Amino acid sequence: MPSPARCSAPVSALCPCDAQPARCDVDCCCDADCSQERALFSRCSLHKVIGETKLCSQDTALYSFSMTPSGLAQVQTAVLREVNPDVLCIRSANYEQGLSFVTPTIPTERNFDELFSHFVGFFFGASDGQSSTLQTSPQENSPGYQYGDIILTEDGAGRRDFFRLPGSGVTANCFDSNPAAFLKDQTSRCVRSFVLVQDCTALEALDFRTYSSFRVFSGKGKEATLVPVELDTVTLQSLEGTRTLADVTSAYQPVLLEPAEVCSQVVLQVSFDKVKYTVRYGAAGKIVGVLASLVLGAVHTATLPIQQLFQIVFVQEARSDTLLPFRGNPGYVVGLPLVAGWRTAEYPFPKITNQGFMEQLAMMTQQLNRNLDHCIKGVVRSGDPDGTITTLHSSAAQDCLLGSPQRMAVLFGKDVVSGCTFRLDDGANCSLVSEALLRSVKGQSFPDYVASFGNSLPQNPMDWVPIENQTTLTSTLGCSIPLSYHLEVRWTKYGTLVNAQAQIVSVMEKIQTNTSILSSVSSITSSVSFIDVSAGASPGVRVPPTIDAKLPYDFFFPFV
Repeated sequence: MPSPARCSAPVSALCPCDAQPARCDVDCCCDADCSQERALFSRCSLHKVIGETKLCSQDTALYSFSMTPSGLAQVQTAVLREVNPDVLCIRSANYEQGLSFVTPTIPTERNFDELFSHFVGFFFGASDGQSSTLQTSPQENSPGYQYGDIILTEDGAGRRDFFRLPGSGVTANCFDSNPAAFLKDQTSRCVRSFVLVQDCTALEALDFRTYSSFRVFSGKGKEATLVPVELDTVTLQSLEGTRTLADVTSAYQPVLLEPAEVCSQVVLQVSFDKVKYTVRYGAAGKIVGVLASLVLGAVHTATLPIQQLFQIVFVQEARSDTLLPFRGNPGYVVGLPLVAGWRTAEYPFPKITNQGFMEQLAMMTQQLNRNLDHCIKGVVRSGDPDGTITTLHSSAAQDCLLGSPQRMAVLFGKDVVSGCTFRLDDGANCSLVSEALLRSVKGQSFPDYVASFGNSLPQNPMDWVPIENQTTLTSTLGCSIPLSYHLEVRWTKYGTLVNAQAQIVSVMEKIQTNTSILSSVSSITSSVSFIDVSAGASPGVRVPPTIDAKLPYDFFFPFV
């Protein structure tokens, strides 16, 4: 590991074998402390020293050893400039310190506070009261944000600040001045400690408005507009862990219930849910929208401190000319997500009547022209790069009814078996529980169609196969709870044997419900299987070629 002195010092002053300062190292021909002992050397332990190995033109010091007629050693030194044979080299370096690692400062009792303020300010932004001095990247050529820029915000009073995403600092406690950088997806987890009676309604970190009542500057230029933070979902959680979706238009603020020592409607994150910001940006780096998903829960004094989880993701705004990625060309590639979507309104084909041919042709042309838009649209394909058809991701103690279960994309050719557990109360509504369980195993937005090939276009409806349903209902019980969900994908090999392409021919979802009374704790199994239904290849035998040659009539003359 080179030091900063190696880059600036001449190559003749470099001596890697000089291990003892102010003392001569035996057989070290480049050691400056061996001016008197060098005549007694028996060899040179180091014959060549290169100044910087990354440069294309290298300064090299050569040390040669020889013996004089009197029996004493003699060392000759030569400094040359050699050409680096490596094709990946640096031709010129305008910043020599960039070729080496800076020697770190060792923390002591005297400089600890200075180092702490320096590095905390670098990683987590300025502290409170210094946010006005925080600036973005010096690159001001583009009016939009660039990668790593600090996102500027403005509160209701007109005070400018930066987008804050609380996270853990030196300790696990929440540090509220952690900035969010543009195009840098972040997930932070921290511990929030507070006194419930005193801080329930006074602490801003627990207030719903702290995470939703500010606006974001669309860019860093003077013409930047303010983009409000819109609420996507608001989930309320009870002390027992039950969660329900709430109205996003209502106003929420922490409420202290003193007799029960409970603080309700505080920003609380547990399990897989989190405070999540989804920032949508355009092609020029300008922010066009910010969505927030919050979880508000009740906290008992016995459960303090609480753990908070925050996340911010950046999604580029979809454009009309954006090309969706293919999953194969044309057939599917094993290991890539399935292409799925939703069918648009179908157009009716004109009926043939007893009218004349010309009248029918005119009617068909007019009706097809009216439904041309529906014909072109065909299928609305999902633009999610991770795939639309998902399945449960097995994890320890995953509950089907509490929170949002972890999911993963269904990959072509990969069979999956997973599941989750749920608990039924005596007074639970059967229809609501059944609907919630089915939504957990299928996902929130389950598509209607799957593309036959990996490159099927949405405007070609005939290249898409519908997802059929087969549900086995119980006949003896009034309440049917789904206990098994299986997605069966049948595919075949299309084309020649040399370059066979995978084509999906049918997709079937099979749901199995309960056949007896369920216990208080049950489980659901979710699985996906891919079945090859290709017909066996039949060997073909070519017909022997026939000779169709005509000889001249006198070919055998004079023998015939």
